[in-house]
Amino acid sequence: MKRIITGLLVVACWLFLLYINSFFLFWLVILIVGGIGLVEFFSIAGSNSEKSIRPLLIGISLLPLLFSFSQQPLPTYCGFFVAFALTALLIIFSFAKLEKPFETFIKTIFAIAYVSFASAHLNLIMALENGAYWILILTTITAASDSGAYFVGKNIGKHKLCPKLSPGKTIEGFLGGLFFGTLGACAAALIVFDEINMMLLALAAIAISALGVLGDLTESMLKRSMHVKDSGSILPGHGGILDRADSLLMTAPLFYYLLYFNILH
Repeated sequence: MKRIITGLLVVACWLFLLYINSFFLFWLVILIVGGIGLVEFFSIAGSNSEKSIRPLLIGISLLPLLFSFSQQPLPTYCGFFVAFALTALLIIFSFAKLEKPFETFIKTIFAIAYVSFASAHLNLIMALENGAYWILILTTITAASDSGAYFVGKNIGKHKLCPKLSPGKTIEGFLGGLFFGTLGACAAALIVFDEINMMLLALAAIAISALGVLGDLTESMLKRSMHVKDSGSILPGHGGILDRADSLLMTAPLFYYLLYFNILH
C-alpha cells in the first residue's frame, strides 16, 4: 500500500508539473531531483576519505544540469566539460588526503555523465516545441515498459535475463516490456498529438524500452558493487531517486536526439 500511494503521488505531481508547462519550474524540479540523486550516488559509492570534498563534488557534478537552463545542447555540453575540468582540479589539490584519488575521479565523472548530464536532457526535451507532450510520451514509455516487464515476468517469466545483477528480470519480461512500452507510446501520442508517424514512434519506443532496461541494470550494477539494496529511502516503498529514475537517465538522451534531428517527424 505504501508503494502504491507513493507511486500515485509521484505520478500526480509529475502530471501537474507537465500541465503547468513552465520551463523554469520544470528545470528547477529536475535540478533538485538531480541533486538528490547525486547525494544518493556519493553516499553509496563514496569513501570516507572523500567526505571533506563531497559537497564540492556534488556541486561540480550539477553543472550540466545548471547549464541546461540555456535550453540549448551546446551550453549543456560545455557544462559537462567544465565539470570534468573542475573535478580533475579538485582531485589534484586533494590528492594527499584521498585514499584512491583516481578512483574518486572516475566515480565523479560517472556521476556527472550518468546523473547530471543524462537528466539535463529532460530539460532539453522540455525546451522543444510541445516539450511537455514529448516528456509525457517518454515517461509513459518508461512506466508502461517497467510495469509490463514486471507483470509479464512475474506471470510467465522463466528464462533469466541477467541473474547475477537482477534475479527477478526475465527474457519474457523484457519482451513484455518492449510490447507495453510501445503500446503506451502509441496510446499517449494519439491523445496529445493530432498527427504523428506511428511507425517511427513505435520503433523509437522499442529502442527506448530496451535502453531503459540497460539503465535499470546499470543502477543494479552500482548497488551490487556497493552492497546496498536501495540508493536511498526518500520514496517510501520505492527506495531512492536513482531507483526510480534509472531508466529515464538512459532514455532521455536518446529521445532528445531523435527529436532534435527530426527523426520522429
